[in-house]
Amino acid sequence: MLKKLLLALPTNTTKICVAFSGGLDSRVLFELARQAQQQQQQPNLVLRAIHVHHQLSPFADDWAAFAQQVCETAKVPISIYKVDPQSLSNASLEDRARRARYAVFEQELQTNEVLLQGHHQNDQVETLLLRLLRGAGTLGLASIPLQRPLGKGLILRPLLKTAKSELLAFAQAAQLEWVEDNSNFEVNFDRNYLRLKVLPLLQERFPNTNQNLARVTQLAATSQQLNQDLAQIDLATCQRTEHSLNLESFLKLAAYRQVNLLRYWLSIRCLTLPNHKIWHELTKLYHASTDSQPLVSWDKGEQQVEARRFQQQLFIAPSHYFQPLPKTWQTTWDGISPISTPVGSINFQLTHLLAANKTQAFTLQSRQGGEVLRLAQRGQRDVKRLLQELQLPPWQRNQLVFIWQQQQLIAVDKFLVAEGWQIIN
Repeated sequence: MLKKLLLALPTNTTKICVAFSGGLDSRVLFELARQAQQQQQQPNLVLRAIHVHHQLSPFADDWAAFAQQVCETAKVPISIYKVDPQSLSNASLEDRARRARYAVFEQELQTNEVLLQGHHQNDQVETLLLRLLRGAGTLGLASIPLQRPLGKGLILRPLLKTAKSELLAFAQAAQLEWVEDNSNFEVNFDRNYLRLKVLPLLQERFPNTNQNLARVTQLAATSQQLNQDLAQIDLATCQRTEHSLNLESFLKLAAYRQVNLLRYWLSIRCLTLPNHKIWHELTKLYHASTDSQPLVSWDKGEQQVEARRFQQQLFIAPSHYFQPLPKTWQTTWDGISPISTPVGSINFQLTHLLAANKTQAFTLQSRQGGEVLRLAQRGQRDVKRLLQELQLPPWQRNQLVFIWQQQQLIAVDKFLVAEGWQIIN
């Protein structure tokens, strides 16, 4: 049965890479991939391996040497990468090691290459229990996915429905050698505690524990797909821009659909999901009065996310999306060439109606306050009032580029232009 597992490779796969730690799971996976290549189950299959050296164990050098020896014997190229999980912050050591490892995978995967990982049924069950104990929803309870995109390639876990006992039997029958991570027996790690202390008791009482819990992850994955399908329908109704929702349409949804939509909307933009306390604060935010400017923020690691309300729009985006143009920022512009600013790019041209071919020299700077602009048929006007008339969100008003020439305000970004001038897109 195990020998057929690699037939799960996507059609026309020509490049596979094994995540090879040297442990039992990856050792069996490497052997299966090697056999598939030799037996031409997958014609023209190019095989290589990646070993991530986490520098966390005194035996890490030995594990890397073992992985290299196995690959050299099999004449399979291997790349060994050292990472420093200790340099990452705001997470457990396990999570930091995982993030460091996946950063390597994402960077090194080639276009359309499939990365094989040795996760098996026991891993799936342990992950489910961990997430149950942390109060996860259907997305978390779906646990480890069979496959998902990563970088330029794809992660595939062909052993996910296979019990570890089958892997052990295969390895012993094939007389394979592998390494044992001594940290796997330290019960101070949550996953190890479940594996060594909790699951044996459950299996003693309920012999089908692993199979039944693995089935729960499949049911949760199906439920999550239904949630996602519903969220896509609601997003099509509510979305205004990449970063905003129509609040009137959003509030017509039942509360559970609001949460489902926000989870989906955040996840597809790779934004951190809020915790339970923040969800409550969000509810108060989008029920706030229309003349208020509420703000809710949350972060994880290096990413900070902010939620704001302006009139009938709900904005959620990375915090830098809301940052003003620095007060001290200033540069020059020829009025023609595209130019980058700290908050975006200027891709229009600015010319005088009576001297369109004359080269203009402009000064660009941030909003300082008190600016006035002479408009055609309206005369001298206070820019603050003009921006209020445009109904731009307060943070966007402070991100606008003010365009000057010889001490005269000529334009405010692409939204306002002085008498006698024109913007060409």
